[in-house]
Amino acid sequence: MGRRMRLTPAPLYIFLLICTCGYAFIPGVDGPVSNVETLEGGNVTLFCDSTPDSADDEFMILVWYKNNMPIYSFEIPNKQWSEPSFNTSSRLQADISSQPTAVTISSLSEEDQAMYHCRVDFRLSPTRNVGINVTVVVLPSPPFFMDEMSNKVTGRVGPYHDGDTLVLRCLVIGGRPPPRISWYSGDTMVDASDGDSEIPAVRENELYLPLTRDNAAALTCRAQNTVLAPPVVATLEVELYLPAYNVSIHWVRGTVGDALRAGSPALAHCTARGSYPQPELSWWLDRKHLTHHSNQSWFNSSLTAISFLELNPAVVDNGATLACVATNPVMAPNRGSNADVITLNVTYSPMVDIMKLGDGKLNDVVELDPLQLKCDIKANPPLERIRWYFNDIEIRPGGIWGDDTASEKLLVEEATRAHAGRYSCAAENAMGETRSDTIVITIFYPPECTGHGIRLVKETLHCYVKALPVPDTFFWHLQPSGFEVQHLTTGSPILPLDQITGPLGDALRASCEANNDVASQEEACDRTFTFEHLRPQQPQQCDIAYEFGEFQMRCVPVENATYYEVSVWRMSESNASLVLERRASMGFGGARAAGARGRGRGGAGPCAPCGVGARAARGRGGGARLQPLRLLAPAADPPVGYTAASC
Repeated sequence: MGRRMRLTPAPLYIFLLICTCGYAFIPGVDGPVSNVETLEGGNVTLFCDSTPDSADDEFMILVWYKNNMPIYSFEIPNKQWSEPSFNTSSRLQADISSQPTAVTISSLSEEDQAMYHCRVDFRLSPTRNVGINVTVVVLPSPPFFMDEMSNKVTGRVGPYHDGDTLVLRCLVIGGRPPPRISWYSGDTMVDASDGDSEIPAVRENELYLPLTRDNAAALTCRAQNTVLAPPVVATLEVELYLPAYNVSIHWVRGTVGDALRAGSPALAHCTARGSYPQPELSWWLDRKHLTHHSNQSWFNSSLTAISFLELNPAVVDNGATLACVATNPVMAPNRGSNADVITLNVTYSPMVDIMKLGDGKLNDVVELDPLQLKCDIKANPPLERIRWYFNDIEIRPGGIWGDDTASEKLLVEEATRAHAGRYSCAAENAMGETRSDTIVITIFYPPECTGHGIRLVKETLHCYVKALPVPDTFFWHLQPSGFEVQHLTTGSPILPLDQITGPLGDALRASCEANNDVASQEEACDRTFTFEHLRPQQPQQCDIAYEFGEFQMRCVPVENATYYEVSVWRMSESNASLVLERRASMGFGGARAAGARGRGRGGAGPCAPCGVGARAARGRGGGARLQPLRLLAPAADPPVGYTAASC
């Protein structure tokens, strides 16, 4: 105590203790009061200042009261007493040697809750009183759960679906002061509306909780009636079926940026998070289910599913949608599915095709009509260059194709025959260059004369024209000398002269006009022919003989001769001239390379000359005079008259 205590006779101590038994402490009047809160079963230390007001004073006796009943006393020099229920060796411990003095009560129970006050008597100073209001907190029992049907629930509740409402009661028995009951989902308080139950000494909190992913954690019921101890807690797991909240597709390899290359495999990775239970991952390409992908992996601790897909994209897949769908198998598809969808960017070298635009046949153009070609191109990434080729030579700006030779269309305002040929186009992008197949353009044009236009070959007229397509009709206009014009139509460029009506004299004026599917010939082919060169020459080396009862004539063949004529004359009665007796054609006998043979029977009459001549269809040759027939008469049997032959 820092100074020597004065000894007080025992009779004084006993007297004071007896006197204080009837003393009633009035808080605030007899002395200050403080509040102390402690837990049942715990300890409480009560302090009392016994320091005198002056240095020459000292305290004589210290007494502790519980509800004005003494429970402990100390008298100088060292006399202690305690009420039997507060045995100094167990529940009550006093420390008088320190200031302020202290009394510790252990193993507290509800009965220890009371107003405690300390009284200190001094030798000189007035008596000092200090009050301490001790509250003993009794913790409640652990919470327990009951469902809507008043069935006790332990460990786990459910299963529920996302969006369902959970109804659950948390009940707590006892506790002083009455506890407050709160619901927590994870670390988030979701309800604190507690109240008394119909059961005495029981408090409860009924929870109505719409279940979502955000409150799918374990539910905790907490009961607390003091800050001296943590809440009394009971936990319940909630089995909540959840769809995946995050599905994402990422490329692992085979891409440049997010671009794929046609024909080059790429590996895609799909991650689905937050599904319970494990989802089923499926891959779809433009609504086509892809079954060739890896088995998925599942990580229960993070609720994560992973699947890989190896994709070999084609050109047709550019712009297609690739989807990874996570489906919770225990939920309805409209509630348990989520997906990530990406659009494929497939790069490829240009795909090139060439075509002719406009009317008409596929690759045919009429001369002077427009020629328009299109290079039909599909490419990703975009084009960098277009080239056109004519007969495998690159078309440069200018010339017969104009200046625009680097666009998707090649236009010639008026096509000519120079534009006929093989065309192709080539397109280039960052992936490479592709050249189209060849298209052959044919330029159709109407007939026109070539060379001499009309030629006479032997006894046939030929109309020489050029045209595309080949003419199918020829119109002939023919005028022999001294006759009217004749008009003939043929399907051939050849006209035999024998189709001309009437004789052909010295000249023939002929013209022809051809017609094809394009148009009629604008300017006719025209020419005049003479036939002098068609007349056969005079027969050469002709002789006549009489054999086997017939006259036989032999001649060397004459060019252009088509047949031979034999003329027989007789002498007039005055023997002054020859009179034509008979004229007839003579056919060829057994033809031989060296000549021709004819047969004929002579007529009667005086001796006269005879001859043979060659003749063509369009003229006569000169006659060959033969020896008189009379020279052959002696050989004749029966005898014949004089006969002559000439042409």
